[in-house]
Amino acid sequence: MSRRTIVLPAMVMMAALLVSGCGSPPADEMYARAQEAHDAAQRTLDSLGRNADAQALFTPVASAYEQVAAEYPSSPQAEQSLFKAAELYAGYLQDVPRAIEVYKRFSDGFPASAKAPTALFMVGYLYNNQLGMTDSAEVAYRRFLSLYPQNELATSAQFELETLGRDPQELLPPPAERKAVTSKAKPKTSSPH
Repeated sequence: MSRRTIVLPAMVMMAALLVSGCGSPPADEMYARAQEAHDAAQRTLDSLGRNADAQALFTPVASAYEQVAAEYPSSPQAEQSLFKAAELYAGYLQDVPRAIEVYKRFSDGFPASAKAPTALFMVGYLYNNQLGMTDSAEVAYRRFLSLYPQNELATSAQFELETLGRDPQELLPPPAERKAVTSKAKPKTSSPH
């Protein structure tokens, strides 16, 4: 069975889930449909593995989540939808500029959300580690630290600020020191007599 034979029915099913019904359903129904499409895409990805086309599977899902937020911007479903869309753009879809945009919309639109600190941290992280835009990363990390100084990610944000633009290999100890550290960490086994 070819990959197209498997992926095409899955895509048709997801499209049907996303557009079923006329007019705009209530936010909870719209969100439930997006979640169902997300679950179907994940199942398809899990079953096909490397043969799956993540772009084809998850682009309509991210769009469905964004549609929920666009039509019901102040709903709890909008909050959940935007964060999930940002995660999809940053992960499966590898659309980093779009992920940054959606994480920013989330952190600006839902500053009291428990996920707002993570969204803002991700803006800095993606700018720095994916796009190499250290000036933009610095702005995001400084904003994060000013808004959420006690957050569990504050230490990571501070570290990222201190190491902006540096090659990760520079941050590691020299190879001889690394070897000494790993040999100390290994438990000593006693030989039988």
